[in-house]
Amino acid sequence: MISRHIIIELLKATFISVSAITLLLLYGNLSRYKEVLIKAIEQNYSEFLKLCALLVPYAFSMAIPFGFTVALALVVGNWASNREITALSSLGIAPKSLFWPVCLFSVLLSSLTIFSTLQWGPDNRDKFDKLREKIIWDNLSFLLVEDGEISLNIDSSKESKTSQSFAALSGGEDRMLISKITLSVKEFTDETWKNVRIALFDEKNRIQMVLNSGKTMVTKSLEKGFLILDLYDVDLEPVDHGSNFFKGGSDLFLNIAHWREPLILEIGDGEKKGLNRMSFTELFQVARKSEDEFEKGKAISILHKNAALGFSPFFVCLLLLPITSKSGRREAIYNLFIGILICVSFYMIGTIGSNIFEKYSWNYIAWWLPNIIFLISSLFLIS
Repeated sequence: MISRHIIIELLKATFISVSAITLLLLYGNLSRYKEVLIKAIEQNYSEFLKLCALLVPYAFSMAIPFGFTVALALVVGNWASNREITALSSLGIAPKSLFWPVCLFSVLLSSLTIFSTLQWGPDNRDKFDKLREKIIWDNLSFLLVEDGEISLNIDSSKESKTSQSFAALSGGEDRMLISKITLSVKEFTDETWKNVRIALFDEKNRIQMVLNSGKTMVTKSLEKGFLILDLYDVDLEPVDHGSNFFKGGSDLFLNIAHWREPLILEIGDGEKKGLNRMSFTELFQVARKSEDEFEKGKAISILHKNAALGFSPFFVCLLLLPITSKSGRREAIYNLFIGILICVSFYMIGTIGSNIFEKYSWNYIAWWLPNIIFLISSLFLIS
C-alpha cells in the first residue's frame, strides 16, 4: 500500500514537471525557426501540430531526466521536511525499504529515456527536419511575398556547393569570405523569377556585392536541398574589399546577358541525414563499419552520450535519495534548488569532460563521468 502511494506521488510530480519542461523545450526549438517556419505554416495549422508532435520525443530525451530529478527532489524533500520518513521508521518500517519503489520507478524512466535518446527522438527529429524543409520549399514564394526577401547563411567551406558557385563572383581562390546572402524577387512563377536581387555580405555583415537579374530560371531540388538559379540579363556591382556599400562602392559595373554557371543555394539538407538524426541501428552501423575514422568516432561518442543520458534518472535517484531524505525541515525552494543543481552538474561535467578529452579515442567516456560520480557520491552518503 505504501509502495503504491510512493509511486503515485512520484508519477504525479514527474508528469507535471516533465510536461512543463517539454513545453519549454518545444517552444525553444520552434522559436529557432520562427523567421521562416511560423510564416510558412500559417496557411496549414495541421502541419504545425504535426511538427510539434514530431519534436515531442526529442524533447522527452532531455525533459524526462531533468523533470524526474526536480520531481524527486521535491517529493522526497517534502517527505523529510514533514517528518513522514521518521514517522514510518517509528512504526518499524525501515527507510531503505521505502526507497525500493523509487528506484524501480527510476529504472522504468531510464528505459523510456534510453528509447527516446537512442531511437524515438533522433528518428522523429529527422522526420521533423524533412517536413520543415518541405514546408519551406512549398511556401518559398509565399515567404518572398510576405517578407520581401529571405536571408541565407553561407557555409564558407570548400565542400559547400553554394560557396563554390559564388567563388567566381568573389574572385576565385582569393575571394572574400561570403557569410550571408539576401534574396528578393519582384515577380515570379514556380519556374521563372523576374527582377531578382542578390546581395552578398562578408563576415562583418557588410555588403560586398549586389547582383540583379532581369530574368532567372529556377530549379528546385528537394532531394539535394538545392535551389538552382540560372541568371539572365545580369547587372553586377562589386564593392572594394572592406568598403561600405552605402558610402561609395566600386566604379566597376558589369552587364552580362547570361551568367555562365547557375548559382546553387543550399537551403536544406535534402536527403542527407546527420549523425544526430540517425536511429540507434543506423548509428550503430556507422560506428562499426564506417571507413571515415572521424565519422566513426563521432558516431561512437553520440551513442555513449545518449546512453549515458538515458541511464541518468537511475543514477540521479541514487544520489538524490540520501541527500533529500536527510534535508530536515527545509523549504520546497531548497529542494528545488538541489534538483536543478544536480541537473546542471550533469550537463556541466559531461560537456567539460567531452571538451577536455575531445582529441582522445576514448572521449566517449566523458558523458559517463556524471553517472560514475553520482554513483560514488551516493555510496559515500549511504555509508
